Amino acid sequence: MDRNLPRDLKRKSRVVRTAPPPQADSRPKPQHVARIGGRSDVAALARALGPLQLDDERSCSEQVLALLRQAIIRARLTPGTPLSEAALARLLGVSRTPVREALRALAREQLVLVYPQAATVVAPIDIEALQEGCFIRRSLECANVEELASHVTPRELAALRGLLAAQRAAIDARQPDEFFRLDEAMHQRLFELTRRRRTWARIEEVKQHLDRVRWLLQVDPAHASRALEEHTDIVTLLHDGDGPGAAAAMRRHIDAVTGDLSRLRERAPAEFFAA
Repeated sequence: MDRNLPRDLKRKSRVVRTAPPPQADSRPKPQHVARIGGRSDVAALARALGPLQLDDERSCSEQVLALLRQAIIRARLTPGTPLSEAALARLLGVSRTPVREALRALAREQLVLVYPQAATVVAPIDIEALQEGCFIRRSLECANVEELASHVTPRELAALRGLLAAQRAAIDARQPDEFFRLDEAMHQRLFELTRRRRTWARIEEVKQHLDRVRWLLQVDPAHASRALEEHTDIVTLLHDGDGPGAAAAMRRHIDAVTGDLSRLRERAPAEFFAA
């Protein structure tokens, strides 16, 4: 297994079994699926999730959903991991209702598989969903930066360069979580500069499987450094007022993820990807 994979991923890959392909209704119940409830299971969930600090300004189910989604995207909860409604409620100190609502939302996002009367487990990465998310990002983000190049201001460019500097610092400090956050922040900011916050919100709804692959790639500092170079090229072309060039650079940047997919599949545990 590749030494650049996350330490938790390496350890968990030896014990997590393959979840079945995510077809609805006709899926047979896999032999290994069982209800979670043992002490070691709860301990593993606790390590993956950490404490939930509730914010009174947001709904409980929304916060549980965000916590679980992030743990799945960042491979702290790996494919095949059982997610018990009761165990999660006890661990997070909430009622079962927000947990149930969060799991239903994750099922709609194809991040978990639900086997009625058996279990709910973390889904493998769905290649078709990943490719669709990539298509949507490429279509919208390329058009967005092409337009932005015609009116971006020096102050806005300075803020983008500040994000680039922060990304470099995260790479140098070997902080993949921080680099991932700053990467997201930059793409979001590009839509905010064209007053298209709702467009970015729609993109976030369809890119979860793409984000799972991005995370597995970006824990490698070499891949993160390449992503930073691509970000820098985009900002330089925006500064030059070169809309078509910025769009082409964005296309290369987004397509690089799917270009690295075959290499990732060769070194990641087989159960990480749907058959």
